[in-house]
Amino acid sequence: MISHWFVPDEKSSIRPERISKSSLWHKVKFLDDEELTFKAGDLLIISFDQQIASRIKSILYQFSATPAHALDIIDCGTISQGEPENVIPILEEINATGAVMLLIGMPLAFMRYQVDGIRMASIVRESNLDDDVHLRGTKPGTLFQYIGTQRHLVLESHLNVEGHLRLSELREELNLAEPCIRDSEALIFNCDSMSAAESGYLTGMSSSGLTAIEACQLFRYAGAAQILKSVGVYNYSLEKDASGILGNAIAQMIWYFMEGSTLREDPEKNPLTEYHVQSKDHDHILLFFKSEFSGRWWIQDKQGRKVPCSYQDYRKACEEEFSDRIIKSVLG
Repeated sequence: MISHWFVPDEKSSIRPERISKSSLWHKVKFLDDEELTFKAGDLLIISFDQQIASRIKSILYQFSATPAHALDIIDCGTISQGEPENVIPILEEINATGAVMLLIGMPLAFMRYQVDGIRMASIVRESNLDDDVHLRGTKPGTLFQYIGTQRHLVLESHLNVEGHLRLSELREELNLAEPCIRDSEALIFNCDSMSAAESGYLTGMSSSGLTAIEACQLFRYAGAAQILKSVGVYNYSLEKDASGILGNAIAQMIWYFMEGSTLREDPEKNPLTEYHVQSKDHDHILLFFKSEFSGRWWIQDKQGRKVPCSYQDYRKACEEEFSDRIIKSVLG
């Protein structure tokens, strides 16, 4: 059992000031209260900084308990081992159960360990990977997708290497991010992706950035991602967030992640409608699949894996236009 690796939070520090019988506070299970076993799909809240976690959780736990009706939420407290070499085996043990980890208050340097060797979506305003000490050293198998980047903060050479959904694109059509997130095993959220106005005008924040509503929707997409293993919230500072506005926004994002978790589906188990698209310029037929349950879409890649895509990807393919997603996963 992993409980000996965690220090339980003082209940008084995370108990909401405003509390009702229908709040999450009454539904969350605490690791130190009983010996718990985890199962696939459970959500484990893991803190790396007790003060940061206390602020966010005291807000989160006053929200509606609706997601908890279909999702077991377990508050593990604060991890007692600070060094990555000690933390990784614990997280691997949790991951082996199929539970999803929500990580709060990690140092930026922990990013590389969260995403090593897997598909990653990062909600961040800038992404110059060649100079990024926090992600340098990841395994060659790590696949990066950046969401919400701002053109003036990204190197041209980096745009040609990694996948980017710019902030301007999201503003026009936020659901472009849904397939990217659904195809990720890890999600990184950097708080500097929020606009200064949405963050209470914190020093260092950009005048442009995501709104709280947009961030909540992105987290809802993440919650519904079947293969997602972990979500990390980085770069939050208690000192800078004196008003608590950003902490409140993060708590809302987490709630919408929980709500999204109740909408997960496995394309190998749920009924799908198959669509064939014959391309004039390519030898093989593109196979698209639409869920009869949720309306989500997939396309089959060269290895037979169903890769998340969108209805727009299908429509473009019918017109002999191919999105970057289809080119990389099927035609590349």
